[in-house]
Amino acid sequence: MNEFKTYLLWALSLLAAAALLTLLWPREAETDAEAAALAEGRVMITHWDRHSGHEHAERLKFIEEFNRAQHEVYVRSIAIGYAATMEKVLTSTAGGAPPDLASLDSGFVAQLAPQGVFLPLDDFVASEPSLHEDQYFPHCWDMAWLDGHVWGIPSTTDAYCLLWNKKAFREAGLDPEQPPRTLRELEEFAARLQVRTPVGRVERMGFVPWLPWDHTYLWGGIFGGEWYDPVRDAVDLSNQPAIAASLAWQQSFTYLSAAEPHAAYALPVAEVDGFSEGARDYFSTNNPFYSGQVAMIVEGEWQVTFISRYAPGFEWGVAPVPQPENIPPSAYGPTGILDVIPATARHADAAKTFLRWFYTKRGPGLTSPASDYNFVIHNIPPRREEAAEPRFSGNPKFRVFVEQLDRPRIITYPVMPVAQYLLDQHLRQMERVILHEVSPEQAVQEMESMINKELRRVREQVRRGKQ
Repeated sequence: MNEFKTYLLWALSLLAAAALLTLLWPREAETDAEAAALAEGRVMITHWDRHSGHEHAERLKFIEEFNRAQHEVYVRSIAIGYAATMEKVLTSTAGGAPPDLASLDSGFVAQLAPQGVFLPLDDFVASEPSLHEDQYFPHCWDMAWLDGHVWGIPSTTDAYCLLWNKKAFREAGLDPEQPPRTLRELEEFAARLQVRTPVGRVERMGFVPWLPWDHTYLWGGIFGGEWYDPVRDAVDLSNQPAIAASLAWQQSFTYLSAAEPHAAYALPVAEVDGFSEGARDYFSTNNPFYSGQVAMIVEGEWQVTFISRYAPGFEWGVAPVPQPENIPPSAYGPTGILDVIPATARHADAAKTFLRWFYTKRGPGLTSPASDYNFVIHNIPPRREEAAEPRFSGNPKFRVFVEQLDRPRIITYPVMPVAQYLLDQHLRQMERVILHEVSPEQAVQEMESMINKELRRVREQVRRGKQ
């Protein structure tokens, strides 16, 4: 019986993998343009894009420009989204049908690169002056560098700031042009911005640390903690009271008063497709920030586009994330998108041809397609010179985000082979803390134990694979 169950699970897994590959690896020519490209003798490459929606639609415009600009390579781009990214990449690799090029979150790249999933790009970036290390914000370059190799080309990056609803500020008697600067002020403003009905129902929350998604990594860093020690290649959280303090601070938002634990602030935060349960309406007018259900949030620069698209006329402001007093200020630029080439890609040279075009200026005084792409989706270019272009810095709201990346300390996700596992543990333990199931100190100890155990397991697995 056990053997039958094992066989059945194996068969189902194989069928699921085959179905996934069928969806992600289309037939040789799906359109007339693709058929014409193949008839021309072009090399057709497949690109997987972690972006979706309007962001992927904008990327397609640049891919179409490339396809028209030359007659050697034709790029077919597929939006794979955020959900199950790692499973898609691993399934395609194991099935012998990886894409030729993929745009993936840096955390996924850090997790998969040590396992030999991607092609090192050291020689390629060394041969392209526009891709040299000194062109990038240092923390963006660090996202692409692991175990002595460059595994991807930084394509987009982010910075997070505090966003506030100016109308809600006026209703609460606050100056709509003066946001909170410290965590103490943030707490005071949140209390004043909260609106409750006579029967106690919360109609508007002032601020919730985990909306629209888990920001545990941010708050631990803002409080002065370090989540990972790259020198020791280990997580050492028990000796950092700042981490436990940041969790206790998040937990404080589950109280409407000292007599009301487990109140409405303790929202469910289980993630669905990369977004918290409370953010199902993220890409719509029903976004809780746009609709006035929460007055302040911590969000990224893409909101400059999102708000104009989903909530035109909405009055909002942007400022640096409030900081604890007596701690040097930090900025939060946790991740970015990297363009990577799978190690078993069939057309790696053709993929590099596209990358060379995408990251190179079209001519003297002109911009690169990569910079243009960042502009239309309102992400920050990871190359300093491009981020300083007037079209980025000239927008007063967008400029606030860009300026954060010049701070001496940028909090970023760790470049380590269990980066995603670490973030998953943050979410799990943060949920337990805000629901009062464990103390912040217990959560920290469990995180440290489990993350280090997984890190040792993966390091040993990689070591054995190299023997």
